[in-house]
Amino acid sequence: MAKAGGKSPGIKDDVIGVIYQRLQAASDVDQYLQDAEQQGDREVVEFLRDYQESQRDLAERAKNLLGARMARTEAPREARVQPGKKLVVDAEHLRKDVGSPTNAQMKSGGQAQDDIVDEQSKESFPASDSPAKY
Repeated sequence: MAKAGGKSPGIKDDVIGVIYQRLQAASDVDQYLQDAEQQGDREVVEFLRDYQESQRDLAERAKNLLGARMARTEAPREARVQPGKKLVVDAEHLRKDVGSPTNAQMKSGGQAQDDIVDEQSKESFPASDSPAKY
């Protein structure tokens, strides 16, 4: 959500805002639910519970989306800055396939010289199938 006359805070901030708004909306319904229950209006109670559940589901989806995006864009842990030089990154920890989540960082018992494509193929394909990434 862009601020008037200012810089856009970024998509992650927007998703965080959505999470907050959906959880707040689900929380606000509690009073309405109590009122409907006291008056014995089952139809309204059911509607409000459905609404509350949908808001919580949307917040959960937003949390999952945000978590996946953050996991894919985290800086490598082995990054280090040398005085007077550019950022140096340990190539072993680079993520080449940023567009999709992967478990390629988990070693599958391959050789030390195997690259990320080798790791992905061992994790993603049965032994009888040829790797799709080659």
